[in-house]
Order: sequence, then C-alpha cells, then structure tokens
Amino acid sequence: MASSRTRLIRLLDKGFYPVELPPPFKTRNFSNVKDSLRPPNNYFGSTTFFDGATFRGPLRTFGVINPASYLLLSRFIAEHWSDISGVFDLSRCSGTRPTFPPLGAEGRAIETASLASKRKSQRHLASVYPVILGLDINRFYGSIYTHSVPWSVLGKQEAKKRHRNRTLQGHWSDTLDKLVRNCNQQQTVGIPIGPDTSRIISELILSRIDAELTSVGSGLASPQIYHNIDDYQIGCMALGESENAQSRFVRTISRYELRLNDFKTSVDHGLSFAPSNFQRHFDCLDQQRDRNFVEHFFEILYAQVPLHPNTNVLGYAIKRFARNLARNKERGLVREYLQRLVFAVPHQARWILPLLLGIYRAEGLNAEVRRIIGWGIETCVRRNDVGSLLWFLYAAIFLDMRLAGALCNLCIGMSNELVDLVLYHGRSAGLFSFNLSEMRSRYRSNDFGSSAWLPIYEVGRRGWDASPSFSKFGTADDPNDLYQHLSNHGVEFYITDQDHFEVSAFDGWRLAQAYFESEEYDSEFQGDMELNVRYLGHGQWDNYE
Repeated sequence: MASSRTRLIRLLDKGFYPVELPPPFKTRNFSNVKDSLRPPNNYFGSTTFFDGATFRGPLRTFGVINPASYLLLSRFIAEHWSDISGVFDLSRCSGTRPTFPPLGAEGRAIETASLASKRKSQRHLASVYPVILGLDINRFYGSIYTHSVPWSVLGKQEAKKRHRNRTLQGHWSDTLDKLVRNCNQQQTVGIPIGPDTSRIISELILSRIDAELTSVGSGLASPQIYHNIDDYQIGCMALGESENAQSRFVRTISRYELRLNDFKTSVDHGLSFAPSNFQRHFDCLDQQRDRNFVEHFFEILYAQVPLHPNTNVLGYAIKRFARNLARNKERGLVREYLQRLVFAVPHQARWILPLLLGIYRAEGLNAEVRRIIGWGIETCVRRNDVGSLLWFLYAAIFLDMRLAGALCNLCIGMSNELVDLVLYHGRSAGLFSFNLSEMRSRYRSNDFGSSAWLPIYEVGRRGWDASPSFSKFGTADDPNDLYQHLSNHGVEFYITDQDHFEVSAFDGWRLAQAYFESEEYDSEFQGDMELNVRYLGHGQWDNYE
C-alpha cells in the first residue's frame, strides 16, 4: 500500500486538474510545499468552474479547486486513507474503486479499473442474467450533498443521531465534510468534476449506497450489480424483477439527496441486446498500410460512431492508431480526414488536434490552417464550450499563430478565468492582441480566495501584467501570504515550457514530432492494441464510455 506521503504527492502533482484540459494545465512543484504551506483549518476558497463538452456534445461543468483548499483536502485524504478505503469495502459492486499506485507510476493520481476490465465485467453480467437494467444518477457530482459524507461513513441514521447529540463533530467524516465544503465557499451541494479528490468522495457515497442496495432482505445481491461510477447495471431474471430493482434503487439514492436520470434508464434483453465489440472492427487494419489504411480506418470510424452513441469510438480509435496515422505516407489524406472531423465534431477537438498539430507543424502554417483554428474558436465561443475553446487557443500558441483583436475579444466575452489566462499567455508571446483595460477591470476587485485565483497568480507571477489587478502577492488579497509562499517556492499551475507545446506532451499518446516528418514505414507502429488499451484505461475522467 502507498504511504501517506506518496498519496499526498500524487494528489498534488497528478490529480489537481481535469484531464480534459490541454497540456499546459498541470502543476509543478506543488508537492514541494506539502508540509510548509499551512492554510488555517477554516480556510475556504472558490472553485473555478468551466463548461466543456462530453464526447456526445452536451456540456457538463468541470471545476478547478482553489489550491489552498485542495491541499487541505488532499492532506486529510492522504492521512485518513485507511478509514476511507474501509468504507469502500462496504461495496462489492464497484468497477472503479480508487487506489493509489507507486509514486513514480504514470497516469493520474489514483487508478481505477481499466477499460478492458470494465468491459469484461459488463459482458459477464449480461451472460448470467437475461435482463439487464441500466440506471444512471442525474447530475451526480453536481447533486452530491456534502453532509452525506458522514452519512456514508457512519450510516445515515447513526450520523444524524450523533449530530443531534452533538457528538458528530470531531469524527473524521465530519471533518472531511467540512473540507469538501470549504473547496467552494462552504456550499453544501455539488462537488467539482475533474479533481481526483472528487472521485474519492463520490466513491465513499456510492459504497454506502451499494451496501444498502444489497442489504439483507433487499432482494438484490452484489453479484447482480455492476457500476462504473454512477452508471449502474443490474442483472435480473425477469422484466417484473427489473421494475422492483429500479424502485429499490430510486428509494436508496433518494436517501442521499440523489435522483434518477430517467432519460438514461434502459431495460435490455433478447437479441436486441448485442455485445458491444466495436474495437474488433478496427483489428483488420493491423496489416494495412498507406492509402488503404487511411481510407479503411476512417470508413470504419464513420460507420461505428453512430452505431455506438454512448461510447467514445472516435477518441478510442484515433488514440489507438495515432502513431499509425502520424507515420503514414499519405499525410495529406490524413490531414483532410482529420479536418473534416474538426468541422463535424469540434467538441472532440482534444482527440483530433494532437495529430493535426503534428501535421501542421511539419507542413507549416498557412491560410487553410488559420481558417480552421479561427473557425474552431468562433464555434466554441458560440456554444459556450470552454473546454474545447482552450484546445483551439492552445493550438494557436502551439503553431505560433497570431489572433486578431476581434477573435480575442470574442474569447474575452466568455468571462472565464482559464480562457483569460491563455489569452495573456498568447499576448506575452506576441501572438494575441487585445485591450488590457477590460481584463484589468475584471480582476481588480478579486482576491486569491475567489474563482479568479488562477489568472491572478500566474499572470502576476510571470509579470505578464504589472498593474494592481495582478500585483496581489503578500497584500490584503493574499491572507496569510499563502500565495506569496507558493510563488516563492516555484509552484506553477500553468506550464509554458516548450516541451508542453510538442506532440510528446499529450499523455498516453506516445507521439514524437519525428513521426510526422519521416517518410519511412515502420511496422513497430502497426496496431499496437495491447499497449493502447492500457493507455486508454489510465484516466478515470476520460469519456471513453
């Protein structure tokens, strides 16, 4: 088992940001202050929220927690992991139980089951029950009631009893509840999607729900339930039994202030409930090369995506065959197909741009590329898709592409802190043009405890704007000089090094710019399925399913 020190270092260095963000959004040296940064125990800050599209297209809200609050929460989780994992033991139904790998392991701070193991569990359930009931909790992370943390640890009745008797205070679960609330201005409803700490908190609640679902006399048993976070599958012997199971599920989650997502409820049985093995359709590509490979790959991709609307076929396929596409001699054809995908599904930019950026850097910037990136920026602004917008802005900096004031002003109109930070980065590089007055006005009255902490910290630390709006270290806007301490110890929350603007920066893709510039075929890169499936299983926040 990993030590408390290992757990804390991994949470600070690998679990802070949502995985959906571009490569510069990483922490550096955060774990260096794991012992020296000491916010008051009652410290609370604001979470920075942003909307980003899922692979299906609809927006969901992600969050970046104030670092002082995140440190307090992470430190507590690291120190109380044996208690927390003990609650996880209540459940034998979860396919995504968080664990901490060794300190030097790749990937996120925590590990969960791989994509392959999830598929295996789902296939087994469908093989031993004739009816599979599919259930989903509505707005799960956004609906979590933080006071349900003690309920999950102690049981709801016991926790309420202790609360009435004033004996709950001091129990570790009550402290955890407080620290979770303090991550977002002490609000009691909702935890942010993205940080690994949220995944741990959510598993606490789901573990208690699983225990109650399968308690004696419930009519349900652990072997007939499998869930991937809040996506449940329950095996039943008859349709009538599935109705009882759904009723039991609804009653159980309602005790924890959660509700069923009726639109995702399904009952599958018979021949219409076919196994999902879309990956097999791509196996035939392993021995193909050049133009045949490219045309066949995209033919399969376009055919499979609409057949599996609840699975990120596009993300899986492009990442699995990324090196094949990068090394293919028909690079112009690859570029054309990828550009068509950008226009068709701009919300999938994080899966398409890694390859396109390698091609663009090899071929050089031209009017066609400028038009595509500009179109992507305008489209994401119009759709309020901040997550994808950040990828297109990242692409502009990656390619040393200038953005005119009109396009930058559209981005400023989003009023989002992460977007503003990237705009300042582009301006400091001489690429983006915009008037500073609106930005300075926006941040003048904000402090480090607000949702504006990230641009205030990084713009101020880097000297991108020396105005009072961004010169707040060690002032009244920096209580206890916490952010001065972070800055003094070289802590970074946005990395501008050149290696974060190379194709090698895309985690798990195993790309190098040389692949896009070589004209020689190399069989090493053909159909490396085993490795790629492992990489695809790394991030529990990746929307593969």
